[in-house]
Amino acid sequence: MPREEAVSKLFVGNLSFMVTDADLQNWFESNGYPVESAQVVTDHKTGRSRGIGFVVLKRNDQLKDAVDKLNGQSLSGRTVNVEEAKSPASNEGPHPQKRGRW
Repeated sequence: MPREEAVSKLFVGNLSFMVTDADLQNWFESNGYPVESAQVVTDHKTGRSRGIGFVVLKRNDQLKDAVDKLNGQSLSGRTVNVEEAKSPASNEGPHPQKRGRW
């Protein structure tokens, strides 16, 4: 049976550029949310953080509670945004996918 990864994945925005994958995982776990994986998104050319990340929780039933508790909290001196991750195919949200170049 395929995993429903999109259901258990959280988007974390407004991260400090100094936050690492381990920092992100430790922050969630120190707040009581066991993490399956945590990834800070980096620029492919420079390797520098893009200030966003994704976290997959081990327990899907903690997803809403994690959003409610952690959204708006401070991590490394920045107020972070925590929300359920959207499907990559989704065009919802503030930044719809753009195709082509102008």
